[in-house]
Amino acid sequence: MRSTDTGPATARGELMIVAHRGAMTHALENTIAAFQLAEQLGCRELELDLRPSADGRMVVIHDATLDRLAAHEDGRGLGAVAAMTLEELQRVPLRDGHRLHTFEEVCAATTAGLEVEIKDPAVVPLLAAFLKTRPEVVQRMRLTSFRAEALVQARELLPQIPRGMIVHRLPVTEKHPEGLDALLERTGASTLLSGWEGLTADAVAAQHAAGRRVHGWPLRTAEQMARAVAIGVDGTTVDDPQAAFEWYQQVLAARG
Repeated sequence: MRSTDTGPATARGELMIVAHRGAMTHALENTIAAFQLAEQLGCRELELDLRPSADGRMVVIHDATLDRLAAHEDGRGLGAVAAMTLEELQRVPLRDGHRLHTFEEVCAATTAGLEVEIKDPAVVPLLAAFLKTRPEVVQRMRLTSFRAEALVQARELLPQIPRGMIVHRLPVTEKHPEGLDALLERTGASTLLSGWEGLTADAVAAQHAAGRRVHGWPLRTAEQMARAVAIGVDGTTVDDPQAAFEWYQQVLAARG
């Protein structure tokens, strides 16, 4: 059976505006500064990316390397995050004076819900071990991934945490020949997180009828906000929460 829980703070009616890697337009992505700013701007859920280090720590980073975020040239070309220890990773200065954070650090520094994207399935057992003694973090979380195998593993090791399947577009048969419904059943996903291509009001209604929620992503313009509201999605991920909240209020005002 798939989970019917949908994660923290997801009551229908109001669009859930999720901070994509924090308020990444205003602060370096996936840093405590970006997450805390997103909370200050009113976000009740924060999206972050999780990978394992070589010594079995959970680090919050989107890319497989530090190259894009490193402050200096000598921080680039060091290889995969998964091949470096936490000490090695945190020794590398990131842009704007930041450093890489662990998942534990982010949990301690924030209070909002956490939409945790699994970038590397190897992090799932580490997360399961960590959460055994952290029930207060479990209550804040949903797990998401583009990788079905990661969610299947999470379904086994962390059945108490809601799962969301991320897809670039609809339909999904090019990447997932089994089709959308079978994919969502296999992963036990209670939320579909879809790119805008092919995401229609009918597609959203079909998922609602199946008991799932739908998030559209990414939301970066006022036009995309108007579309999100029009087709009835439950949430969206945004790079600029301040702008997104303003667009949302404008759309609601225009609809009367």
